[in-house]
Order: sequence, then structure tokens, then C-alpha cells
Amino acid sequence: MLTIDQKEAILRRAGVTVPAFPEGHPDTHPRDHEADAEHKARVQRWTEAIEVLYVQYAAARAAKSLRDAEEAAQLDQLRRAAERSSA
Repeated sequence: MLTIDQKEAILRRAGVTVPAFPEGHPDTHPRDHEADAEHKARVQRWTEAIEVLYVQYAAARAAKSLRDAEEAAQLDQLRRAAERSSA
């Protein structure tokens, strides 16, 4: 199972635009529970966005692989048909 950081890195390498990780507010006190809760909520939304992007990326890759396999099968059939007709 990939971590969210690994998924983000894969997306970036693939050229997918990903949202920036939410930074903590620099002027909040470490014990400011409201700011902490807001930051956790932003991180959760970021995580969900990365997950959605990764699922879309993985689905697109799978679809491309299927299209490539189908194309290869069709080309093989045409090649075999051409060989039979020339024999």
C-alpha cells in the first residue's frame, strides 16, 4: 500500500498538478486547538484530493494499458491474416 506522500510523488513525476500541502499558520500558538483543528481539516481535504487524483491517474493508466493491449491484439490479427493471404 502506498503512502499519501508516495502517491503525491508519483503524481508529480507524472506531471499531474497537485495541490500544495497545507502549511500550519505561523502565528498560532501551539496550544491553539481551534487552529490545530482547522489545520487538521485542511490536511484531511488535501489527503482526499491526492487520493482522488491518484485514483484518476491509476484508472487512466489502466485504460491506456487496455487500449495498448487491444491495439497489439488487433495488429497481430491483421499480421496473421496478411500472412495467410500471401501464402
